[in-house]
Amino acid sequence: MKAQLRASLSALGAMALGAVGLLAVTVPMAHAAGTVYYVDCSAASDGTGSSGSPWNALTDPDGHVFAAGDTLSFKAGTTCHGALTPKGSGASGSPITVDAYGSGAAPVIEGGGATEATVHLVDQSYWTIKGLKVQNSSSTRAQHEGILVEVAGAANQAGISVTGNEVANVAGWGDKTGTNASWFSYSAGIAVRVATGSGVFNGVSVSNNAIHDAGGGGIKVEGETTAMNTGVYIGHNTLTADGGDGIVVHDSDAPLVEYNTATDLGLGAYPFVAGNFAGMWPYHSNNPTFQHNTVGTQTGVVNDATAWDCDISNTGTCLYQYNYSYNNAGGFYLDCLSGCGGAATTTNAVLRYNISRDDCRFTNSSTGTGTHYIYNNTFFCPGKPITDTLGGKVVWQNNIFVAPTASWASDNSATFTANTYYGGVTAPSSGDTAAHTADPQLINDAAGTLAIKLHTASPERGTGAVVANNGGKDYFGNAVSATTAPNRGAYNGPGDDSVLSFSAALTDTAVTADANRWAGSLNSATQSGKSFSATALAAAGLTKGTDVTASGIDFGPWHPQPLDATDNTIATGQTIAVTGTGTKLGILGFSTTHGVTEPGTLHFTDGTSQPFTLTLSDWTDTTPATGDTLVAKAAYANQHTSTYNGTTTTASGSFSIWANTVPLPSGKTLASVTLPNLPASNATSQHVFAMAVG
Repeated sequence: MKAQLRASLSALGAMALGAVGLLAVTVPMAHAAGTVYYVDCSAASDGTGSSGSPWNALTDPDGHVFAAGDTLSFKAGTTCHGALTPKGSGASGSPITVDAYGSGAAPVIEGGGATEATVHLVDQSYWTIKGLKVQNSSSTRAQHEGILVEVAGAANQAGISVTGNEVANVAGWGDKTGTNASWFSYSAGIAVRVATGSGVFNGVSVSNNAIHDAGGGGIKVEGETTAMNTGVYIGHNTLTADGGDGIVVHDSDAPLVEYNTATDLGLGAYPFVAGNFAGMWPYHSNNPTFQHNTVGTQTGVVNDATAWDCDISNTGTCLYQYNYSYNNAGGFYLDCLSGCGGAATTTNAVLRYNISRDDCRFTNSSTGTGTHYIYNNTFFCPGKPITDTLGGKVVWQNNIFVAPTASWASDNSATFTANTYYGGVTAPSSGDTAAHTADPQLINDAAGTLAIKLHTASPERGTGAVVANNGGKDYFGNAVSATTAPNRGAYNGPGDDSVLSFSAALTDTAVTADANRWAGSLNSATQSGKSFSATALAAAGLTKGTDVTASGIDFGPWHPQPLDATDNTIATGQTIAVTGTGTKLGILGFSTTHGVTEPGTLHFTDGTSQPFTLTLSDWTDTTPATGDTLVAKAAYANQHTSTYNGTTTTASGSFSIWANTVPLPSGKTLASVTLPNLPASNATSQHVFAMAVG
């Protein structure tokens, strides 16, 4: 992030709701020698805290000092107003637990913006907070958190676990510029804070939480200290529409951030206002590891909005591996190791075995002995160019690049070895030893993860350069040898020629919410950052979730995926399972070039096959091509003005979705369809939303 926008951090020391918030909960068991205290905020009168006479307000537990093994249980289906600030510390093996009792929705603790944090622990150890729904909503935004755990005194603290909660509607600050920029740096759904010069945490875990609509961001480990937290684990959290950074880790030694998902960052009830933010990143940490995470559809900012960022003052090796990113306004990666300004650093960064879809910007630079090792990643960007401005020592090796065009950093310190360039991408002028330029023959993972594998005939199999200390496995968990040539890209398994289900075959995002126009994939030079507006399509009669019928064929519900997610497949010769007996095959979609007619193949259950031709009218056509039927004509499209970041607007004109039919022979049952084999580029492509037999 830009150095001047990070000043507040440095000075300071700086949707999957049901899966967490609506789980039925059961009566907790007390730890050995512990007492269970009960809170029922729906009770008419205040009690003693027993099961038969529960407390009925937060003032009761706030005035109590809990001991090791105690449990504070809130009745399911109730709401308590105010702040929860219990006292006391547990012990190793005997924490104090806050959870729920009874059946029904998770108990709600609503701060109402009256205090900074709704649940707040200060200088306390061995606490577990779980099974709650925590809110801190207000019409006035300020420095706010849902759950805040902090060290303010000189003593170290330990044994903190925040797990299985829903944190929502936190009125945190959204502006990272100006007088109150520090409020943004501290605001989050869940915050772990260390004051300047204080002790640190030795053991803190934030896991399995659902955080949405939190101003300032999702999860932040905050502070500025010469000492570092240890035992920091952030895993298996789902962050949706939070108004800032997804996950930030400050001042930690070997933190592990894994299996988290963050989407639509910058949006929500308390959206981002100004400055910069990014997906998941470390600051002033040693040997941080980010793995098996997903970041997608972040909104645009001044410079950042990348999925990943090795930020200021990190030491050792900053490692990103086995991650997935897609359609982020700022692209894939930001290098701020040397302060975002090209100063010298000794820190290395390793980015390996990651997969990126339409997320191909690599920005900023650093100098010194520190090196970026970027190898065995798959960058599949049919709708966006490769944009590289990384300077300094960068080693690009065994990557697959698919995009309409590419521009490489002019810094000649970078080296390129055994990379694959396809779809309009050319190797940098400095050259690449063992470059490939043929079709890499990519295939989606049949499991429907949207990850990318290689066909059996792919020229990328076994043709990469050997990389020492490569981590020993690929994105999918396949072994990677330290002595035998690997595949190129993020997949090191055998060839995969699976027939994909339609949901597993999705490769592109063509429909976006008006609130997030950056998320669309139709960003090549010919499409100028446009995408279908879900709102405009609904006004034209194509409403999300309603059945689509065209040319006598029922295509099922329109756009069953979440908005801004991958929703169509670009025809690149893939084979997709479509079964049924009927008179015709219906194909719902559009093209990005007028008059594109291409051959495909029908496959039947008796083992026979038959060629066909597919014509899909251009999405800007006003009249259909022969054989096409108009399904919906939207009165405008969404558009962002730059390939990465920039502003957004609406594009005037008409933008249409079409249906085409292919005759089927009588007496045969269709098994699958091989779509036309066009280059994976939005400049000239056919896009398919659905196929069905009628």
